[in-house]
Amino acid sequence: MRLRFVPWGIALLAGCIVAPPPESRNRQALEKAEELFLLEQYKQAAGHYEIFLSENPDSPERAAVYLQVGKCRLGSVSPETALGSFDQALALNPQGPLRWEIVFRAGVAHRLQGNVSAALEAFRAAAAAPSAHRGRAFLDDELRYETAMALFRAGDWKAGQAELAAVSPRGPFASKRQVRLGLAAYAVQVGAFTDETLARTQEARLKAFVRNGSVRAVAGERPFWSVSAGPFPRWEDAQREADRLRGKGFTDAFVVP
Repeated sequence: MRLRFVPWGIALLAGCIVAPPPESRNRQALEKAEELFLLEQYKQAAGHYEIFLSENPDSPERAAVYLQVGKCRLGSVSPETALGSFDQALALNPQGPLRWEIVFRAGVAHRLQGNVSAALEAFRAAAAAPSAHRGRAFLDDELRYETAMALFRAGDWKAGQAELAAVSPRGPFASKRQVRLGLAAYAVQVGAFTDETLARTQEARLKAFVRNGSVRAVAGERPFWSVSAGPFPRWEDAQREADRLRGKGFTDAFVVP
C-alpha cells in the first residue's frame, strides 16, 4: 500500500472548528523517502523516514511513517527491526485501514522470524477487519498467501494448501502460488525454466551434489519446470540444504514453500 500524505486543513466537525496541527518540518525528507521506497532502495528510504520522525515528534503522520519504516525493514529482510517499527506505530493507536495494514505487516515479520503462532494471530485479526478497511490495507490474495506460508511452517499442510488454492491464479501472487501448490513437504528450488531441456540440464548438474534432485512441471498461465532437491520434513533441514547448495554454485537456491 503506497503511503499518501494528505495536507491538513481546517475541518468542520459536528459544528466545531478543528485547528490544523503545526506544519511538519523537513517534508523534503519524507518526499525523498517515498521516492527511494518506490525504487526499492529500502535502507536509504528508512533513513529519510527516520529523519522526518526525529524532526516531527508531534506529527499526526507518525504512525503511517513508522509503518513505512517497518516495510523498509521487511524489504531489507530484517524482521526483528521491522517489528520494532510496527510496535511503535501501533502504540500511537491508529485507526481504520492504517491500523490493519500495520497488524498484517507485523504478521509477515513474525512469519519471517519463525514465530508462527504470532503470525497466524495477526493474520486472523487482519482477516476479521471490516472489508472496506481490508481492501485499502492489503490484498486479499497476499493475506491468503501469507497465511498459507505460516500454516506450512506450522506443519499444517492441508490447511495451508486450502489457503493457497484460494489465491487467484492470475493475480500478482499467481507465480508464487503455482510453484507451491500441491506440496506436502519442503523442497529446495535451484532453478525454474520455461524450456524443459534447460531444466533437465540443471537437474543433471544438481544430481552431482544430491541424491534427491528432480524436475517438476508447474502448470499455470505461464507453465515452467522447477528443479529442486527434496523433500524435507522440516524447514530447518531444507534451509541447511539451501545454504549448502548455494555454496556449491546454486546461487538462487531457496526453500519452498
